[in-house]
Amino acid sequence: MDLFHRNLTSFFDELLIDMECQRDTKAYIVSIYTKYKTAEFDLSKDSVTLLYAQGRTKQDFLTYQNLGDWIFFANTMAPEHLRNASKDYYDTVARLSYYSCYRLINRQWKLFEELADNFLVLEKEVKEKLGGLKMTGTSAGNYIDLSGS
Repeated sequence: MDLFHRNLTSFFDELLIDMECQRDTKAYIVSIYTKYKTAEFDLSKDSVTLLYAQGRTKQDFLTYQNLGDWIFFANTMAPEHLRNASKDYYDTVARLSYYSCYRLINRQWKLFEELADNFLVLEKEVKEKLGGLKMTGTSAGNYIDLSGS
């Protein structure tokens, strides 16, 4: 594990330490932020609707997981990337995606059920804890703005 990944994990682990959810759900939410340290899973240029439709057609766990994670991340750190539909639409796609993950793994990992059922509450709690932190884009890439402005 590289130093940046460790520091990012530690930062979010401490920030979200007292979240009102299961321990594995909190750990999963922390992992969402480390997942987006690179652009590998960035869906900002993709159609959420088309990706969701592809996930439904293929019954593809990873498509659903990436959709739910992207929407959670974008809602809390970079909402300007979710501008092609209403917030309610994106929240519904995320919740349905996480519930589909839960269903596809035969309801074995409860954290996906918790993410689906409590998406709005968890998102709100994370936003409150993040305060003014946000992703800011530059020609050199994205970074986390700690200024709170």
